[in-house]
This record gives sequence, C-alpha cells and structure tokens, in this order.
Amino acid sequence: MITIEQALRIAIDAHEGLKDLDGKPVILHPLTVGLAGKNREEMIAGFLHDVVEDTDITFDDLLRQGVDEEIVDALRLLTHEKGTDYYAYVQHIIDAGNAIALAVKRNDLTHNLQRGRAGGHQKQVQKHEKAMEMISDK
Repeated sequence: MITIEQALRIAIDAHEGLKDLDGKPVILHPLTVGLAGKNREEMIAGFLHDVVEDTDITFDDLLRQGVDEEIVDALRLLTHEKGTDYYAYVQHIIDAGNAIALAVKRNDLTHNLQRGRAGGHQKQVQKHEKAMEMISDK
C-alpha cells in the first residue's frame, strides 16, 4: 500500500519541468487537487490524477510502485483519452459511480475553474463550468 508521501514523489518526478498554460509548474495543480482530498485515497488519486494522461507513466507502472488497485481503478476513470469527447468522459466518470473518481474530479474541476478564471481562459472556464454542472449533484 503506497503512502501519501510516495504518491507525492511519483507526481513531483513525473511532472518535473512541465509548465501549464500560464507558465507555472504543472505540479501545482495535482498538489492542489490532492490536498483537497478528504481521505488518503482521494489525496493520492488527486496527486496522481494527471500522471498517466500527461506523462509516460502507465497504470501498470503505478501498480508496480505500490499504488492500490482501488486508486488505479479511479485513475483509469479520471484519465481523459485523446479523441474522447470531454463531456462523454465526464459522463463516464458519473456513470461509473466510483466515489474516489467523483471526488477527485470535483476537486479537479474546482481548481481548473479557479485557474481558468484567474488566467482569463474563458473557453476552458465554460467547458469546466458545464462539467461541474454535470457532476455537482452526484
């Protein structure tokens, strides 16, 4: 069973040197999402939620590093596959009913909305507002 500290190390190493749209270190986003988690599983999934989507790390790599199967299952749901409609992806998370994935996606959207508004990224704000409406009552 992986510790929160080990998950943090994986996320920090995976996102090393990457910048977001505003030129800030990418790691600040998963750190914020992870810190918003209400329990160990939500925190670890939050720290790792973009690792497979944005780096060369795979789900099998995470399992080999000791990430719990339950958390990897949530990460599979949270990883947006290229070519998949964004709203279909959000609906898939909702339909799966995975409590960890739902909590992390809410935290992810909350932070994405804050970043989008602060950076003046209106198109992304609109996308994330719609997704938040979809997931907010789940």
